Amino acid sequence: MDKIKKIILILILVVILVIIVVGIVALVVKGGNIKNIFGGTTSGKYYLVYVQTGNASASYYGQIVKDASEYLLLKDPGYINIQPAQKEGEQPQVSFALMKDEFFKPISEMKIYKQNIVFIQELTGDSPIVNFYKNQLGK
Repeated sequence: MDKIKKIILILILVVILVIIVVGIVALVVKGGNIKNIFGGTTSGKYYLVYVQTGNASASYYGQIVKDASEYLLLKDPGYINIQPAQKEGEQPQVSFALMKDEFFKPISEMKIYKQNIVFIQELTGDSPIVNFYKNQLGK
């Protein structure tokens, strides 16, 4: 009888393991990565995503947390804001801002359709943008 209980226990553990593996595979295939399991991202890398839409273009910075077939999902998107010089001979004021801090309070993820992306550039660990994220968001 003791041997039968061990076999049943092993079978139950194997079934649970198979269910877990199938769930992880389904997440990877459907979602592009496993970032949502613990709420983090699969890497600590930050990117510049240059977007062209009609006559306008923009550069957004952040972490790519999902790479789907038609779009990228950018976490904590930000942009460089350049204010013209106040007086002649002065330098323009350059600052970095997060989209979530805008007056209309968007969520901190941005879906960017791949058809509008001109290029993507990974940022180095000593980039001023990466340092901003580390200081402001504690990442």
